[in-house]
Amino acid sequence: MKNTDAAFLRAYNLIFGVAVGDAMGFPVQFYMREQAKKLNITSMVAHNSGAFPAGSWSDDTSMTLALTASLCEKDEINYDDIMQRFSDWLRKGAYTPNGKAFDVGKTCFKALIKYKNGVEPLECGGQLKTENGNGSLMRISPLAFYILKKYGSSAFDNADVFDIVHNVSRLTHAHPIALIGCDIFLAVLLALLNDEEKTCAVQHGMEQVSAFTEKNPKYKEAFAEYGRIADASFRNLPEEKISSSGYVVDTLEAALWCFLGTVSYRECILKILPLGKDTDTIGAVAGAMAGLYYASSDEKKIPSEWCAALQNQELLMKAVQQLAEKY
Repeated sequence: MKNTDAAFLRAYNLIFGVAVGDAMGFPVQFYMREQAKKLNITSMVAHNSGAFPAGSWSDDTSMTLALTASLCEKDEINYDDIMQRFSDWLRKGAYTPNGKAFDVGKTCFKALIKYKNGVEPLECGGQLKTENGNGSLMRISPLAFYILKKYGSSAFDNADVFDIVHNVSRLTHAHPIALIGCDIFLAVLLALLNDEEKTCAVQHGMEQVSAFTEKNPKYKEAFAEYGRIADASFRNLPEEKISSSGYVVDTLEAALWCFLGTVSYRECILKILPLGKDTDTIGAVAGAMAGLYYASSDEKKIPSEWCAALQNQELLMKAVQQLAEKY
């Protein structure tokens, strides 16, 4: 495989990994667990509201595409540009499957209102402990490509990388718990891009973030919130011990639990859907990891029929091409 083919493959599997996980989870979003189990969804289905056809993806993918476009079209990270693209999504329906923004989280909405009112981008994000939703985690995965290109495979040994991750998160979510969640997720994605086995990738990512918090004690309390992930038995926890709420810790835990406890992209996503509640975001986060990890296996990669069912393929493919050409 040529390097250009490899770049396309990983870009495709990140973007479609996010979008497919989002679109599969979206029809089950906000369902309680018992209700979600009864639906027994195994393929792309329309949203029960009747407003969204099968293959519709939500804010998770829209904001991921907005971040991707900014990272690819600017020479360096431009926080004003990222926020403007988020605003274009919310106000103009950019980066959406149907030209209309929907499903915006409360903390993201408040941040974008602040930005519209002239607040500096890095001052817009919610700083309260009650503002630790998953709205920055869900859209930050493309940053792994930027980090790898600029800082290399040992990027998370560099304190500057943590500053970048925190800044991209704090555009909408600025509390340390949200920042550390993004650190862990991106450290795992970077390890996966470096072809580490998935259990090792999670362990490696946790170790790198732990080492950072040892040198930066103000984040140690936040890192402790994610302590279960570091336990080797985490993947074997029973389903009733896994929460699927929109709290950033719950989302990352649920995504990793599904990723670690399955052996293909399909199995990973299908393990998410019966959890109910914030299934679209858990799908987007787990989908990024599983998309990258199983990219080279025809039997385990993202099912082609799920990819083909996605709405607005042209927009998704534009993001893939941009990411592949830039990174």
